[in-house]
Amino acid sequence: MSDRLLRFWTEFVIKNASATLIIFFSITVIAGIFAARNFQIDSDTSKLIVQDTPWRKTHDKFLEEFPQYDKTTFIVVSGTEPNKLRLVARELVEALAREKNFKSVFSPTSSPHFDENILLYMPSQNLEKVVEKLAEAQPFLTAIASDNSVRSLLTLLTDALKVEGDLESGLSQIANSLELATNRSLNPYGKPVSWRDLLLKPEGDQVFYQLIFVQGNQNFASDLPNSVIIDNIQKVIANNNSPFKNDVNIRLTGQIPLEHGEISNAMASAKLSGSIAVVILLLVLFWGIRSPRLIAAIYLSMSIGLIWTAAFAMLTVGEYNTISIIFLVMFIGLGVDFAVHLSLKYQEMNETNGQKISLLESSRAMGPALFLCGISSAIGFLAFLPTPYTGLAEMGIISAGGMFIAVFVTLTVIPAFFAVTAEPEGPSPMIFSKALGRLHKERSKETSYATIATLFILGLLATRAEFDYSTLSLKNPHSEAMITLKELHETGLVTDYTLFYAAENLSEAKQLKEKLLALDVVADVLIPEDYLPETQEENLEIIEEANFLLSSIFESETKKDELADKDFRILLEKLATAASLRLEKTPRASEEYAYIEKIRDVVIILNTASPEIRSRFSDNITVPLKNEILWLKTAFSATELEFKDLPLEQRNRLISETKKVMVSITPAINVIPVESLRLFTEDVLSIAPNVTGRPVLDLGIGDIVINSFWLAITVACSGIFLVLLFTLRSAVESVLTFIPLMMTAFFTLSISWLIDLPLNMANVVVIPLIFGLGVANGIHIVNRFHQTENLTELIHSSTPKAVFLSNLTTLASFGALCFSTHQGIYSIGVLLTVGIIALMILTIVCLPALLTTFSGPRNT
Repeated sequence: MSDRLLRFWTEFVIKNASATLIIFFSITVIAGIFAARNFQIDSDTSKLIVQDTPWRKTHDKFLEEFPQYDKTTFIVVSGTEPNKLRLVARELVEALAREKNFKSVFSPTSSPHFDENILLYMPSQNLEKVVEKLAEAQPFLTAIASDNSVRSLLTLLTDALKVEGDLESGLSQIANSLELATNRSLNPYGKPVSWRDLLLKPEGDQVFYQLIFVQGNQNFASDLPNSVIIDNIQKVIANNNSPFKNDVNIRLTGQIPLEHGEISNAMASAKLSGSIAVVILLLVLFWGIRSPRLIAAIYLSMSIGLIWTAAFAMLTVGEYNTISIIFLVMFIGLGVDFAVHLSLKYQEMNETNGQKISLLESSRAMGPALFLCGISSAIGFLAFLPTPYTGLAEMGIISAGGMFIAVFVTLTVIPAFFAVTAEPEGPSPMIFSKALGRLHKERSKETSYATIATLFILGLLATRAEFDYSTLSLKNPHSEAMITLKELHETGLVTDYTLFYAAENLSEAKQLKEKLLALDVVADVLIPEDYLPETQEENLEIIEEANFLLSSIFESETKKDELADKDFRILLEKLATAASLRLEKTPRASEEYAYIEKIRDVVIILNTASPEIRSRFSDNITVPLKNEILWLKTAFSATELEFKDLPLEQRNRLISETKKVMVSITPAINVIPVESLRLFTEDVLSIAPNVTGRPVLDLGIGDIVINSFWLAITVACSGIFLVLLFTLRSAVESVLTFIPLMMTAFFTLSISWLIDLPLNMANVVVIPLIFGLGVANGIHIVNRFHQTENLTELIHSSTPKAVFLSNLTTLASFGALCFSTHQGIYSIGVLLTVGIIALMILTIVCLPALLTTFSGPRNT
């Protein structure tokens, strides 16, 4: 940018300051309206990276065969009482199936098939325990089965209490049952008794799960395309009136909730970070500049540039993505950067010159450097443009435009503002300028050599930096969806690291299974026939024996005559007498005493209650228990299952319409480390080249990102170095300017390793940005180095202070990103904060020393 052009423009702006500001305000209003009306976020994260690769085509073909596995939501119902889970899950499945917004609803354990054949699916040892529990409760269940009222049950209890010796082991179940039924009778609107859990629930606090898989229709015209799916599911859950709803946990996870959470976090984080950035920026400027007029000018320039950039984004790219949206936050700091340098230069010039001369000379002195900084920053942002990483490429276009807008607005608004306002307050010295001056005066060479040594040390440490291949690394680890997914993975119910293969037929699936199981990295391989009960032969033998043992429950003749209330009370009085007599003979500290006392208390309550309550008590026991006995009779009538006996919906998830056969492969090793993930995936791919799943996708996407990362660094470094070489016309000074940048990049990578914050799909943008943004500091230092007589004059000039403050303002916006719950944005914020701090220190401390030690003579 020539001096003549700068001088012409600045003079024009000063002469027409009021008109210029009015025009700029008018354009800003129009741009703001345009940006607001056309604001759009493309929340389809699959578009962030161009995936025109064989592994992506394989995945798409797999989903064509088995579309049921694409874009799913898992509704996870969990709790310690399996029957309550079953009832709640079944009601949810029925309600979801009635909704028109869902393409498919599938729950393998909520189907009638599973309910009827549940005994076949149990591990044999669990089935044996069920039979033992039923044997203990056999007298109780037989009494219920043989009578339409509680007559037989009350008679059974009375006779049992009269017999000498130990009572039946099932006494605790009966006592608890009577107490629960009584409470339900006294409160008809209270919670019903879950008899199946009471009779058959395993001991302990084991957590049980029921999974419901839901597919809905996404709306990509909305900023939150999955919100309609999530909202409809949440509405169904909220409207569920099951009395057991509060006894279970209902959570959402899977692809749709994870993507929805990521997009929601990105949008909320952009708003929060932007608000925080504005506040921190204001505090930094007041602390560093202490001139309200300068701060007003800087804020005005930044605000106009921000609105223009938002309009530019809609005009060029047309929409934001979940990564590019954060540039609006970053611009708050970056847009101020240019204004700070020009404003401080003007403040410095204004001490010894008039206002017009100060404005002209500050623009002439800073204009070329600002323009050069804009170019170098744009190169850093555009570094991903030639890569397949579309998400960062789009951010680069918006950001590069924003940088040139910021330069233009700064060189126009700042002169115009001060042309119509009073002169700013005088400059204040940088707090550490004296110490920095002494360091450069007395230890310049030592600082230079220490800098070069540190560069090599940091370079070695930087090689330890790692890349997290998992796309889950961008999700909020504390979200319900991520916590639930991790829980399912740890329990082995569902793992996100399963590989899938669509075999041509069952014969190929069986052969492939045999080969894959020979691999050390494979734990299990499932083909359609593996979804039949694993131990059904053994279980059928147990069932056959149990049918003989429990025949009194299933084959009892039912007394159909009703129990009159008068007879009911007589039975209760007999039971109360028998209980009282038995209590006199029973040690008070024993469990038996507690159970008999509970029975006596129930009898006393019922005896003094109304006939209606006694009738309700009888119904609360006999009606639901007879239903459970009917279910037991069906379950104990199970026969051997074949694949054709499975529900059609489940069969369709295992064999496609074109008869392709699903094969799923689970790892035998912890695949969280990248090396293990690659080992598992590549070993399986060596046998089944067309396998797909998250491990393949994560590795494929990760490789694209890493290749894009190296290409972006090459583009950024080459482009910026050429700009430096062309501008500075000195290879030595160009290299010296690069040294603090390389040290900062190495230091940032080293810190990422030390704090266990690896590079991921989002924060790979940090390193190219360090070169693009950081070179601006070097340009300003080199520029002032050639305008001063010695280092002391350079250190006490406005440049180091401007570099310091501009980095602090940039730090304000980048640091605000650290408050994000979106892990990608958060990691960008952390690493950029580390990088900017290092860059600020290294540029001010190391670059002047390097220039003094190795640079040629000054052009003073």
